[in-house]
Amino acid sequence: MKLTINGLSFSYEDIEIFEDLTLNLSSKKISVLIGRNGVGKSTLLRIIAGLEEQDKGKITLINNSNDQIPIRGNISYLGHKLALKEELSVQENINFWKKFYNCLPPDDEYKGLGIEELRYQKIRELSQGQKKKVALLRIVMADKKIWLLDEPLSHLDEQTTDYFKNTLISKVQDQKLILITSHIRLNMKNETSIYIEEEA
Repeated sequence: MKLTINGLSFSYEDIEIFEDLTLNLSSKKISVLIGRNGVGKSTLLRIIAGLEEQDKGKITLINNSNDQIPIRGNISYLGHKLALKEELSVQENINFWKKFYNCLPPDDEYKGLGIEELRYQKIRELSQGQKKKVALLRIVMADKKIWLLDEPLSHLDEQTTDYFKNTLISKVQDQKLILITSHIRLNMKNETSIYIEEEA
């Protein structure tokens, strides 16, 4: 599966973020978008996810049969806002996702992501790292064709970081197309780095 970005331009309040950006992403690799704060990494994910509209350019998703397929409905997106219901418990959030995605989370995900003992705590009572773990479970449960993850490993402990890296590697083997933002290389198998910098 391939995601092609051709001639993408985007401005925000008269500030040019991208001009004529072209990228070719493949489900055979974990694509890591690397750059400093403010260069547009998060914006690019939001454009692909349909949360922002580009000024110009085209984004196309092609399946393994070389047929164009819809992007909408095929995306799992994790942004800086984690899309958790703060007033509900972890388990209540999970129960909502079970109904919404019509799925069950694998039992080993609770333990692997380190949230087994958090199930009955309110989201608002959790640390930022614990909230990130719960949000990552939502992405795994949704299991869409495209994973757009904005700094998914920030605030995570080393054990959970290693576990989720292995999860991403396994999802590439399942033909998921994964695009991650980061400040540095993540040193994963099947990782390809895409460097994005401010215009001079």
